Amino acid sequence: MAGLRAWFGRGLDQDYVDSINSFWTVLLLALCSVGSFTMRYITTPIRCWCPAQFEASQTSYTHEACFLKELYHNRSVFDDYTKTPASVSSYHLWIPLILFFQALAFKLPNVIWNSTKHLLTFNMEETVESLKSAQMTNVENRQATYSEAARVFGSLLRRNRILLALLYLIVKFLYCVNLIVQLVFLTIHFRQNLAIRVGSHAGFDMDSVINPLLVKDVHCTFEIHWMQTHSHAVQCTLPITEIYEKMFTFLWYWVLLLAVITTLNLVLWVGFLFLPFIRNGRIAAHVNAAKGSRPDEHTVTRFISSFLGMDGVLVLSMISWNSSELVSAKLTQHLYQVFREKEEELNAQRNLYTREIGRGVIVPAASGTNAALPMSDLAAGDPNLEKVPML
Repeated sequence: MAGLRAWFGRGLDQDYVDSINSFWTVLLLALCSVGSFTMRYITTPIRCWCPAQFEASQTSYTHEACFLKELYHNRSVFDDYTKTPASVSSYHLWIPLILFFQALAFKLPNVIWNSTKHLLTFNMEETVESLKSAQMTNVENRQATYSEAARVFGSLLRRNRILLALLYLIVKFLYCVNLIVQLVFLTIHFRQNLAIRVGSHAGFDMDSVINPLLVKDVHCTFEIHWMQTHSHAVQCTLPITEIYEKMFTFLWYWVLLLAVITTLNLVLWVGFLFLPFIRNGRIAAHVNAAKGSRPDEHTVTRFISSFLGMDGVLVLSMISWNSSELVSAKLTQHLYQVFREKEEELNAQRNLYTREIGRGVIVPAASGTNAALPMSDLAAGDPNLEKVPML
């Protein structure tokens, strides 16, 4: 169930902008794709003006044959048969598939994230669920769960402290690229339906790049083989394209709004992860909220930069937004305890090989030989010692 939710639902390692891009927009486009396919059968997709001598079966065939065409003509009577009649293409048959590929493009960055994030960190979904369930247990079990999670988290942070954050920013950048491409696609093919004329004051002829996907009023030519070949040209209108155009107009405004929000969200995340005065505020507040004496500012800064890194800040932020601030604060405090324990172990190991240098002490060098300290580095002499006479 957790795997299905990670691929098709809102993950616990996403913010609200990721959720809108990878879930709600995909769901919206999927519904539009299914709805556009269903419209063919619950509405009258095409209406053609047929000659009076056409029987009901001929009229039905005309509607079906003209609807399944992708190439129409602008006129039904050709005065000059030596010239190829002007033609216009309509992609109304491909609208469900176009919407499907649009949904796939919105989902692709999330697929990349879900496929690679487990290579760089632990399973955040299971961790958040276990930490949230630990809130309902007694104090001892709660402390044990947080302590174990902090130690596992701390050991994983030894391998990298920036790769996960860079991957997350790349995924957000892919969301922005997808939105820009989608916006350009919708503008080129549906600009004529927008309430605002995009590109009108851009300094170039926007109409030269417009290529509408749908047409409304066309002339359909078809042949009937009965005794001999009979060619017919009828005037048709496609009411279904009116529905499709309104659908894509709504999607254009949706993509435009989402592009602005996603771009601002990417800028905020870059500032949050790379600028220390923004990044360190929440982590320092969580550490200072612990019981006991508050650590000094330099220790907290060292804890964030040398132990957590950008990956740790990213994971703690995701836990805070997708679980609760209390869970994130408790885990941060236990991570700080692990950091202090490791610092004490490191200092203890250093004290095994070094000792306080006294006056005139011969310190074993790393090569195994004795290294004498220079007299200039020695402290002032003891006044109780006898002075050595000068020769």
